[in-house]
Amino acid sequence: MLKMRILYNDMRKIIRNVAICMELNDFIEHGIARGIVRYAKQQNLWKLYGYGWMFRPLKDIEYWEGDGIIARIESQEDADRFASLKVPIVDVAGAYDRKGICRVLNDDKKTGAIAGGYLKKCGFKTAAFLGAADTGWSGKRKQGFAGAYGLREKELRIFEKPLTWWEELVQSNELSAWIENLPFPLGIFACNDTAGVKFTEQCRLLNIPVPGSAAILGVDNEDILCELSWPSLSSIRLDSEKIGYEAASLLDTLFQQEKGGSYSQYEVIIPPGEISERESTRIFACDDPIVQKAVTFIRNNAQEGIQVSDVAEYAAASRRNLEKRFKHIMGKTPYEEIVHTRIEYAKNLLRRPEKTVAAVAEESGFGSLQRFHAQFKSCTGSSPGKFRKIILGR
Repeated sequence: MLKMRILYNDMRKIIRNVAICMELNDFIEHGIARGIVRYAKQQNLWKLYGYGWMFRPLKDIEYWEGDGIIARIESQEDADRFASLKVPIVDVAGAYDRKGICRVLNDDKKTGAIAGGYLKKCGFKTAAFLGAADTGWSGKRKQGFAGAYGLREKELRIFEKPLTWWEELVQSNELSAWIENLPFPLGIFACNDTAGVKFTEQCRLLNIPVPGSAAILGVDNEDILCELSWPSLSSIRLDSEKIGYEAASLLDTLFQQEKGGSYSQYEVIIPPGEISERESTRIFACDDPIVQKAVTFIRNNAQEGIQVSDVAEYAAASRRNLEKRFKHIMGKTPYEEIVHTRIEYAKNLLRRPEKTVAAVAEESGFGSLQRFHAQFKSCTGSSPGKFRKIILGR
């Protein structure tokens, strides 16, 4: 009797046909899709439609007779088109707001604030922003960035063009002219990694050293793109898989509302992750040349097992003089900065599941696994293994 009841209940469950309207061309879209697929598998009765051979075929969305849509809406025209459909829709881009479209988005204002706080800690008192004009997510990142610097948006140095300007070669001359008029040194926040890479390319053509004259920070942490950049690009990680999972969960909630009616509008905000630091920001700008050289040397070489004596030699100062000046500017000792830099380097390595904790300890410059465990827990409050489980969700 129990088996029959379970079978009957399963038969009553409704199969949901869900469209994923993304091209899956980049790292962010892959992460969002992973989150959606993970949720769909848990439901067991979701059928996913999308572009390309990986999903059930999806052609003209306006004539698609399904139950719901998860979309990355990135044009005014698409926003209008999706808003006219009579099915629940969850947007995961946040570029354009439309009545009736629910959204699950990265916390873009917080992302900008993280960028501003980070570049200020790098010692840059002057800042500039590369953005996508008239798009919600870029505008919020700009707002958070300006706020972290204590500036109004109009006080920022800004280069903004319509979405995907970084793909158009015609914009290079305009970008070059803008770069040539910047008051170096300064910190640059790019609204995404592609804009950041475009900036580094133009700086190389103009013989402007990065990070020597400008430290550049992007968003999305598209690892291959960031590593191919010259120099490699530091970037803020976004939790795209969680965005996808929560978008699917929200769509499931919308299914409970009356089909064809007026769907309630919801917005879910997902906090961004940490910064993956690479060469483009491994510099410290300050008025003391000895401290500047010392901090920059540490941030570029801490994982090589350097000691405070190596830092003093590079900065051409006695150890006592270095430590006194360093403490005055940084509020900590050179040794504490070395440990902090190694910990941040180790955090990035721990995100790679193929790396053993022992390998992470060695590659981060700690010398021994025991020292790594002790210093990591002292700085973060958790062991390396526990930290890895939390960030990987395992």
